[in-house]
Amino acid sequence: MDKIINLLKQYKQVFLYRHINPDYDAFGSTVGMYYFLKENFPEINVVLKGSFENVLWEKFNTPIDEEKELPTLGIVIDTANRERIDGDISVCEKIIKIDHHIVVDSYGDINIEDATASSASQIVSLLLEEVKDVYSLNEQGARALYMGIIGDTNRFMYRSTDARTFKAASYLLESGINIEEIYQTMYLREEKDLKVTQFILNNYKVNDKVAYYILKDEDLKELGISREEGSSYVNTLANVKEFEVWCAITENTKDNVYRVSIRSRNAIINEVAAKFGGGGHALASGATLSSLDQLEDLLSSLHDAISMI
Repeated sequence: MDKIINLLKQYKQVFLYRHINPDYDAFGSTVGMYYFLKENFPEINVVLKGSFENVLWEKFNTPIDEEKELPTLGIVIDTANRERIDGDISVCEKIIKIDHHIVVDSYGDINIEDATASSASQIVSLLLEEVKDVYSLNEQGARALYMGIIGDTNRFMYRSTDARTFKAASYLLESGINIEEIYQTMYLREEKDLKVTQFILNNYKVNDKVAYYILKDEDLKELGISREEGSSYVNTLANVKEFEVWCAITENTKDNVYRVSIRSRNAIINEVAAKFGGGGHALASGATLSSLDQLEDLLSSLHDAISMI
């Protein structure tokens, strides 16, 4: 953290980046850092970068500041490689990378990488905890970071959760966050969620321990949800004894591809995801299919991963 602070003091502008198709951890870690910087370094113009056309964004209720023509430091959080960064980091003089994925691209001038951490939000929280006697974190920042941790650990249920995760959560609780409000914000459902769940349960497929559902563009429109929302229902097929791996396959007409969210109980799937233009964690990854013609190859690769258990 001392290295980060020393570099921060050299700049009047910071751009905060995260990965494309952001989840709770991507938003939570960057928003948490945003509020930390705004509170403790008021002389720095802090700008959140990337697309905000995502249903999760409204849950963070954070302003987007305008960038200025100033020498800029970039902080990229929760993003394993350059290709996944949502935004142009070439405009920054220096880059700090903070990430919890398997290390494939140490693109920062400072690289804080820990593949054993439950989330990027956990790493950020513990970095800030190091300097809590000098710098403060307000309730909004702590709330965002807590949401990031909860999102990537599924409420502390995944095996990546360890003592450090609870240490980070304890630090965030000291700010006075209302965890009941946070859980309601994250998990309170609308009636349309029941309709989507009904569609999935009526239409999912099983291919020898791999379960999946497909939402084509016409399905998304009929259900009144975005492609990103379609992927977010992937755990509808979780915790079923017969399924080792479960997937959400959603059509992205903008890029003319199908996005695949893959989850696993035991099989290591990130290498499979990498074969299909994606990546991620051992038990939670994302991939891309150019068409459904590739589905058979994806399923075959997932079966190979299951056979290695």
